[in-house]
Amino acid sequence: MSRLSTILGALHGEPRTLSELSAALGSSQPAVEGMLQTLFSSGYIQDASPQADGCSCNGCSLKSLCRNADGDLPAVSLLRLTPRGEAYLSRQG
Repeated sequence: MSRLSTILGALHGEPRTLSELSAALGSSQPAVEGMLQTLFSSGYIQDASPQADGCSCNGCSLKSLCRNADGDLPAVSLLRLTPRGEAYLSRQG
C-alpha cells in the first residue's frame, strides 16, 4: 500500500484531528502535518470544521453528539477526504 493510500485510508469514513491521525499512522505530528499540507494543497483532503450551516462533515442525524457541531466547546480542527481523495482510494481498492 502506498503512503498516500495509507494516509487517505486513515481519513476514510470520518474526519480526524492531527493528533488522531498521528496516532493512527504511528508517526509524529510534525511529520504528519507536513504530509497533510501537501495533500491539502493537492486537493485530496479538506477542512471539516464547522461552517455557517453548523457542520461540514457531510451532515449527520446525530448533531447533538458530533464533536464538530456548533456548540459551547471550541471547534476541533478536523480533516476529511475530498471527492478526489475518495476517488483515489476507490481506485486503489
